[in-house]
Amino acid sequence: MASLVTSLGKGIIIDRTFLSAPTKLAPTQFKVGTGTNAPSLSDTDLQTAVLIDADQFKNFVSGFPTVDLINNEATTRMFLNTLEANGNTLTEMGVFNADGTEQLFSRATFSAVTKSSSNEVTFIQKDRMI
Repeated sequence: MASLVTSLGKGIIIDRTFLSAPTKLAPTQFKVGTGTNAPSLSDTDLQTAVLIDADQFKNFVSGFPTVDLINNEATTRMFLNTLEANGNTLTEMGVFNADGTEQLFSRATFSAVTKSSSNEVTFIQKDRMI
């Protein structure tokens, strides 16, 4: 699964890198959905987000992202337990910041995963600067 950093995501990177007082928060949460459209730079949300628990957002696993400065890479881990997003055939995932209006940092589509109370799903995303 390859994710695409959106135009909003690029704006988050520029804001947090070059402003002495950044106005955008770093990505800290994710959504999952059932959309199948290919990721696009112009995406601002998932195609068809689903409820994870009481809402559509869930925070990253504690301790993530981790940063590897030698390889210029950030690793993010996201986890759905047996009680979350059940009854959905998941095909998309997006990483968001927690601004007042959350901004889509990146989006990915993948082969369908039928989510039920008998399985857990872990997403691991690696973002590398080349």
